[in-house]
Amino acid sequence: MEMKKVQILLSTYQGEQFLEEQIESLLAQTWKNIEILVRDDGSQDGTREILRNYSEKYKNILFYEGKNIGVTKSFFELLKKSTAEYVAFCDQDDMWLNNKIESAILKLEQETGPALYCSNKILVDDKLNPMKKQNNQELVPGFGNAVIECICTGCTAVLNRKLVDILISRLPEHAILHDWWSYLVASYVGTVIFDKNAYILYRQHGKNVVGAKGGFWGNVQLKAAYLRKNQGKLKAQLSDFSRLYQGDIPKDILVQNILEAEKFSGKIKIIGNRKIYRQSVLDEVIMRILFMINRML
Repeated sequence: MEMKKVQILLSTYQGEQFLEEQIESLLAQTWKNIEILVRDDGSQDGTREILRNYSEKYKNILFYEGKNIGVTKSFFELLKKSTAEYVAFCDQDDMWLNNKIESAILKLEQETGPALYCSNKILVDDKLNPMKKQNNQELVPGFGNAVIECICTGCTAVLNRKLVDILISRLPEHAILHDWWSYLVASYVGTVIFDKNAYILYRQHGKNVVGAKGGFWGNVQLKAAYLRKNQGKLKAQLSDFSRLYQGDIPKDILVQNILEAEKFSGKIKIIGNRKIYRQSVLDEVIMRILFMINRML
C-alpha cells in the first residue's frame, strides 16, 4: 500500500506544558510520510520557542506564527495551507498512540468520495493515567445528529483531500468549532466513519474536566447546562450552513426546521422529528425540552 502524505494540523496557544510530549508522539507514528503544520495563536509563554526549536530540527515540521484569532479560525487557516492527500487535526496537550494515523488511513482508503474519520479516545489525567470512567460507546454518525451534536472530537479526526477541498471552498463565519463544522459538512456531502477503538490519550485537566453533581437530577442539570452553552452559537452555525450548503432537499429541510423552532409551529415539528437525534436517550429528551422553552437556539 502506497504511503500517501498526511499533514497533521496543530494549533497551539499557551501550550508549553505538554507540547513536547505531544509532538514526540506525532514523530513516532508508524505512518512515516507525515508533515506537521503548526500555527501558534498568539502564545505569550514558551510555546513559540519550543516550536521554533522543533521546526529547526525537523524538516517535516512547518511553523507559522500568528495573531490570536481563536482555535476555530486558527485551524481553518491551517486547512487553507494544507496540500496533502490526508489531513489530521491535533490538539497540543494529548498523546497519540503510534498507530493512530495508520489506523485512520486504512479505513479512509476504502472511501472514494469526501470522507471524515473520527474515533473514541482514552480519557487520562495530567500524568496520562487512564481515568476510571471511559466512554467506549459505539456512536452512530449522521446528518440528523451533526445538526445538533458533535461526536467528532477534533484530535481524533482525519479528513481526505476531497473533503478538505470542499471545506476550504466554503468556510463559515460562525462555526462553533472546526471539528463540529467538519462533521456537519462531511455528513452532508460524504461519509463519516466512527471507529469505536481509541488511539489517543485524551488529557482531562483544569477546565477540561467535567464535574458531575451526582444523582439522576444532578446529571440532568449537568447535561442541560452543557446543551445550553451553545445557545445562540448553534443558530449562527446552522444559518451559515444553510447559506453555504444547499441541494440535498431532505437535509436542507431538516436545517430549516431547526432554524424555525423558535416559533410555536416550528417547535411542534421538532418535537416529533425523529430524523434529528442525539446519541443518548437522556440527551434526546433534554434537547427537545430545551427547544420547547427556547433554550437551544
